[in-house]
Amino acid sequence: MKYTQGIIHDWENKLKDLLESELPGRFAHDLMSSQHRQDVTPIKIPTTARKAAVLILLKESGDTWMFPLIKRPSYDGVHSGQMAFPGGKMDDTDEDIIYTALRECEEEVGIKVDRSQVIGRLSDLYIPPSNMHVVPVVATYHEEFDYTIDEYEVDQVVEATIDQLQDPGNHTEYKFKTPKGQIYKTPSFEVDGHTVWGATAMMLSELLMIIEKLD
Repeated sequence: MKYTQGIIHDWENKLKDLLESELPGRFAHDLMSSQHRQDVTPIKIPTTARKAAVLILLKESGDTWMFPLIKRPSYDGVHSGQMAFPGGKMDDTDEDIIYTALRECEEEVGIKVDRSQVIGRLSDLYIPPSNMHVVPVVATYHEEFDYTIDEYEVDQVVEATIDQLQDPGNHTEYKFKTPKGQIYKTPSFEVDGHTVWGATAMMLSELLMIIEKLD
């Protein structure tokens, strides 16, 4: 699916409208999750889950849209080395979850996004391994990305495009191991040699399903 320069802003307004309508939610999430993930994920997000937010920052790039993903550093934890959106846990001092997403983006990759650039949210997502209740916030950006990376939180930034995700040649399968040593397979995306799976792939699945309605 391609968009010309002349209608790219109309695409943005239509996406905003779609984000305010009924979202595909878990149906879209399950398309990019393992059977194991589906089995252990409750229908309702536990009230004890820790609140967090990520920022999906869309920017016009030719006849498509691009957005930054980050690769987490290697560490002793469940999300070590994974591809993700800029984001993190909600602080007690954050005024709301949108503020969390914008703050985390600025802290991790140095991009300051104004609240007026937020066009909506995707469905909330529960991440069982870390007991996180994640809110994906969607915003648009009309300047060059100029990164200042927090090396403690971010190993590198990878710029992905909607076109890459829509290309069937970039739809793959990833094997992962649980903390208990069990090995499972899950659908994933390949982006410039990086494998995107888990919660990030599930959020992208919903975004792509919504974008398909723009045709």
